[in-house]
Amino acid sequence: MKEEDVRKLIDNLQYFDYDAVLNKIRRNVKKPSVLVAGGTGVGKSSLINHLFGMDVAVTGNGKPMTDRITRYEPENCDVVLYDTLGYEVGEDKQQQFYKDVIGFVKEANGRGDVQKHVHLAWYCISAANKRVTPTDLDAVAALAGLTEVCVVLTQIDAATMVELDEIKAVLKKKLPDTAAFMVSIDPRIPQEKMQWDELLNWSLDHLDAGLQLTFAQALGRELQIKHIRADKLINRYVAAAAGAVVCPLPMTDSAALIAIQTAMATHLFNFWGIDRGADKIKEVFVNVVISNTGRIFSRSLLKLIPGAGSVAAVVVNSGVATSFTYAFGRAVNEICYKTASHMAKGEKVDITSAFAMDVIMQLIQKYYNHNNNK
Repeated sequence: MKEEDVRKLIDNLQYFDYDAVLNKIRRNVKKPSVLVAGGTGVGKSSLINHLFGMDVAVTGNGKPMTDRITRYEPENCDVVLYDTLGYEVGEDKQQQFYKDVIGFVKEANGRGDVQKHVHLAWYCISAANKRVTPTDLDAVAALAGLTEVCVVLTQIDAATMVELDEIKAVLKKKLPDTAAFMVSIDPRIPQEKMQWDELLNWSLDHLDAGLQLTFAQALGRELQIKHIRADKLINRYVAAAAGAVVCPLPMTDSAALIAIQTAMATHLFNFWGIDRGADKIKEVFVNVVISNTGRIFSRSLLKLIPGAGSVAAVVVNSGVATSFTYAFGRAVNEICYKTASHMAKGEKVDITSAFAMDVIMQLIQKYYNHNNNK
């Protein structure tokens, strides 16, 4: 077969239906659920909006579970959120809050269907209030017996370091086994004094493996966490690529392998939420990255495999398949991360340039060489 004919064959190795593959990926998503609780005015809605880009105050699509708890499951966010009305001053109101919230979690987590459980509880205490109430302590202790719970010390911009240390000392004494994290949405607070990453890493570490990736995918900010966690997604496809090449095969027989790589690229694009932006972004990604995966694969290997000579002469073994799949995944992930970072800041992104083939191939070469030189 002539070299030109081989190239044409590779360019048409498969018919790839982006939307069908994406729908299949999303059908298999298992969503983690997070209960956000605490007193009135402690910043629960601000916390949710900051991390997931979802303003529950204006979402309007919540489903009341009780008089005090509303369930939110937006179509474009892969997490279920239970937002609770805060308790107000007064023993009766505090006890009713305690009964409603704890009772709800106890009932939910007593069901056989794990998907309907409350997987995490973030209990918010405002540093602006300068104290931890007995109701806070009782609620956190009770939640700890039902699900994974941590304390989120919010609005730390409204307290001095002395006051924060006093609150942390009370929490450490009264709740020694419960993690606590200090956060604020005030941009004037230095990043090193806040613990957004620690909160998210604690949450990920306390979810089952099958829910961790979905939780990371739901994040609208704190993108560095997503960037790191995407490696686990890439590794899934690397393992699939190894299984697809049990014996060395000619480049022209690599349709199954290229299908795995296009599915991975689709999954990563969706993981970053970029496909939920303007239609132009998705169009460029599909037409440049997805449609050209076979071409990117074959032409990259000519540069990466010494002595290959021509596409017709390339033989793909398990090592080549896994190394390239890993490098391709890291390249797509890197571009998606940078694109999402610019979009999160409200900056314009030249999608055509960002996902240009020469950019992707340069990154592939970087990660392929790095992986093979370990």
